Amino acid sequence: MGGTELSLNEELDLIYHQLRNELNHDYVKTILPEPIIDRDKLMIYYLLFRQQESTLNAGAHAKSVMVAEIGLNTHETMTIEKCSDIKATKKRQLTVLSGDFYSALYYYSLARQSNMEVVKWVAQAIQTFNIHKCAFFYSKTRLNWSETLEAVMKIESALVEKIARQLGQAPIIPYLNAFFLIKRLVIERKAHGNCERTSYFSQAVLGSVETLTVKLDQEIKNKAAHLIHALDRQENHSEWLMQIIDYLRDQLSRMAEGVGEGTY
Repeated sequence: MGGTELSLNEELDLIYHQLRNELNHDYVKTILPEPIIDRDKLMIYYLLFRQQESTLNAGAHAKSVMVAEIGLNTHETMTIEKCSDIKATKKRQLTVLSGDFYSALYYYSLARQSNMEVVKWVAQAIQTFNIHKCAFFYSKTRLNWSETLEAVMKIESALVEKIARQLGQAPIIPYLNAFFLIKRLVIERKAHGNCERTSYFSQAVLGSVETLTVKLDQEIKNKAAHLIHALDRQENHSEWLMQIIDYLRDQLSRMAEGVGEGTY
């Protein structure tokens, strides 16, 4: 990323396409869809690391942590129903192996950068992620709606919260947690609009599609408005921190427009 100075979005595009190329494996993509790269998380990781690292190193660290996220998300897509044929069994096995592959790729990429500190942070974050996921699925009592949202927020932000905290950016964590919870709710709302119930959230939350759709619409609207208001009150921060705040605000505004228009 040397030479001509790039805009922030251009830097992210470059990192995004580099990551796509690194994850491109011919055999895996014949069985499974291309892994989804969360551009919002990639941007946040990049901005978090860029405050302390060179542009090149920040991009490398952001890609590595994003691979860990993809590994966790890949395991989430694995079905638990009894496989009916050899093809379904093969797909499930490859899903497990793909998640493990992405996790191994993450450790390998960070080890090549000789950054064992970040390896330790993400290993701890993955442990926290698994604890939150188990608590979500195996709670001794059924979670109410508010408890469900709190649990989902902890799951969605386990890695990004750990990185932000370790990099000395604890004040931004509540905004990141709220943002990625809203994003998960938007994803769930889209899925329910298409009558899809395959995510960990939809499998755990009981109730009719119509009732859940109404709840999701209301939560997205209220939480987005609350977070935009909180971000609008932020001022007198460093240029770097304002970049994160401005980015979150812009993305939330787009989500809010989708809520108002019913398009998401």
